[in-house]
Amino acid sequence: MPLIFIAAVILLTGIDLLVSWNNYGLFFKILGVEILIAVFVWVILTLVFSRKNTKDPDSSLEDEV
Repeated sequence: MPLIFIAAVILLTGIDLLVSWNNYGLFFKILGVEILIAVFVWVILTLVFSRKNTKDPDSSLEDEV
């Protein structure tokens, strides 16, 4: 799993370099937007899965009663 993550980061950085054509200002703007999107998605997924985990024990207790 970590190998796939590392490969994805390298691929994404390479694509950013190709899109920006060595214009480093544009490269860092694209990279910054991608990082902001990744953080936003991570926060949303964390909230969704944390709520799902807190609801699961309650529903299993209702089934047992």
